[in-house]
Amino acid sequence: MTFLSPSVLWLLGAISIPIAIHILSLMRVNKVEFSSIRFIKELKTTSIRKIKTQKLLLLLLRILIIVCLIMMMAQPVTKGFMPGWISAEQDSRLVFIVDNSASMSVKNGEKSLLDQSKSTTMTLVPQFNSETNINIFQTCPPKLVYSGYHNSSGLRNALKSIQPTASYDNLWGSIIKGLAGKTITEPIKECVILSDIMHAPDSSIQNDIDKLKGWKFYFIEPNSVKSNMGVLDASLANRTKTLGQLLKLDTRVKNTGTETKPSIPLELIFNNQRVGQVVTQFEPQKEKEFLFQAYPPEPGILEGEITLPKDDYEFDNKWYLSMPIMDEIRCAIIGADSKEISMLETILKSIDPDNKFLKIDTRIQPNLSRLFLEDVDVALIHNPKAISKESIKDLDKFLMEGGGVIWFQGEYMEYQYDSELFSKIGFPKIDALVNSGQGMFKTNISSESSDVLQEIRVRDVTKEMPEVFKYAKTYVGPKTKIHLELNNNDPFLLEFGRGSGSVFYFSSLLDMRWNDLPMRGVVVPLLFRLIILSGTDEVNTSAVLVDESKWISIEESKLRNKWEVVSPSGLTEMIVPEYDKEGILVENTRELGIYQVYSNGEKFTSFPTRLHYKEYLGDRLQKVDMEAILGIDNMRWISSKSDVAKTFSEIRHGKSLWKLFLIASIIFLIAETIIGKPASSLINNKLND
Repeated sequence: MTFLSPSVLWLLGAISIPIAIHILSLMRVNKVEFSSIRFIKELKTTSIRKIKTQKLLLLLLRILIIVCLIMMMAQPVTKGFMPGWISAEQDSRLVFIVDNSASMSVKNGEKSLLDQSKSTTMTLVPQFNSETNINIFQTCPPKLVYSGYHNSSGLRNALKSIQPTASYDNLWGSIIKGLAGKTITEPIKECVILSDIMHAPDSSIQNDIDKLKGWKFYFIEPNSVKSNMGVLDASLANRTKTLGQLLKLDTRVKNTGTETKPSIPLELIFNNQRVGQVVTQFEPQKEKEFLFQAYPPEPGILEGEITLPKDDYEFDNKWYLSMPIMDEIRCAIIGADSKEISMLETILKSIDPDNKFLKIDTRIQPNLSRLFLEDVDVALIHNPKAISKESIKDLDKFLMEGGGVIWFQGEYMEYQYDSELFSKIGFPKIDALVNSGQGMFKTNISSESSDVLQEIRVRDVTKEMPEVFKYAKTYVGPKTKIHLELNNNDPFLLEFGRGSGSVFYFSSLLDMRWNDLPMRGVVVPLLFRLIILSGTDEVNTSAVLVDESKWISIEESKLRNKWEVVSPSGLTEMIVPEYDKEGILVENTRELGIYQVYSNGEKFTSFPTRLHYKEYLGDRLQKVDMEAILGIDNMRWISSKSDVAKTFSEIRHGKSLWKLFLIASIIFLIAETIIGKPASSLINNKLND
């Protein structure tokens, strides 16, 4: 306990006055005439003892009255969070960290958590001295919005400038940036954190927290969320996206509120048309999974969303989709001579006899000195021989921009290729050419989860697996996915990625001298499936998180076009292409939804943005977590359910106790009045008896 006016305590010497009066009263002798000595003896044994006790009690009460009154005037307070010399606030720094990330847009009644945070800031500021240096930081993007004193008119305007965002908060980064600066030299340093505190600091900045010694932290805990449903994820169960292909969306939805939500409709929308709906009940903190199935309505860029009704948190009510629906795939068959690729050409033509969907370009290249793949979606390379550095660059660029390659490895070994094919692009290492002799190797499905064999309409796929007589033994990397393998565990069909593209690699040729795959019923649907999977270009339509840059790959012939990006809210931004990289970089993705990309006024592509997974409502950090991070002696936790301003003042300065001492002095005074009847009244009453 401390005192705001400790000098008043010198008045405690006044308690000597009633003590002195009491002593003097004992020295005074009163002469009383009695008619009988019997009464004197009776008083001596009974009343005199009571009188003495009464006088001692009165003395104690009078001392307590004086002590309580003086303690009241000294303004006692409990020990506060700040030191006793806090009155020198001209040497103090006060920093407010206002979280304006997506999760702070949660409604609590009529106001969002962000609005409440700004109101709380205006309530707390007047509690500080006018000489206190005040800083206000927002977290999204990290920015100092105010520096000055609380009597400045700019402070309120600065708070108004903090707007809600769909961004992932950089709370701890903002704390480090705002507090660890060398310019802060004040001895008194306080920081008020107004955030829902969704996550702990990353390990990368954990060491920077040690730089915050000397700071005192106050965390204003927000209210809990009562009503919220959120779409956690929606992913395509199949990679094939063609006009006649059924799209399957695995969807996860969770009730993150505290209330049961009956009859909640969940809708799937394609191109502004509802194509699916499910209505169900959700229990608090429970998650459910759904499978939406629908056919794309038309070729081109398909835009869609999975949506829930509005509630206290709207950012997680929608999951946006954008995907290309192919109406044609341009294929290039590349081989050393026409005989080698005749079987491959025949199979592809049987897939699309009228040449409506597959556009086939056959190229005879004995040596792959160059690969011109600008107008190609899928390159089928059969028995490749020598590959130049320029061809490797062409191939690498093609894959990085989302192209697909189906590679049939022949008799040429690793030493006959340029090493960059393996080191840069990631092709599997070739060890040796293996002949089965008079026997053969059987082919097995490597994993039941392989999506290559999904939706292949063959009665028994396992019986249609080829027998292999000759193949190139390869070693695969850790990121390589094996779809088919031989019975000696060597890979037969594998897949690996490069940039936004993919490579399907056969360790054997499509040749009856190497295997009997050309005679198997699975060969046509298998190759068609591989072409679809590798030919669907999703580099431009793939989603990015809010505030992440998005790369749009464009053809060289369109680089000089006028490029515009339209945000979900309708804001238009001009983008200048990067000529050396053949694409445009969209850096402004602050909104949640679907961005439209236009070339010379015509729609070129679109892409969705995603809410950061840490902005989905979940368990917040609690008092014990923050004490572990910052130290129990360096922070205080304030519940928003309390009177924040009052609680803040009591925590900071200590709780005032003067009212308690005033009440105590009144009680003691009343007791003294009741007990303090003249002692003679007792004697007189006794004489009358």
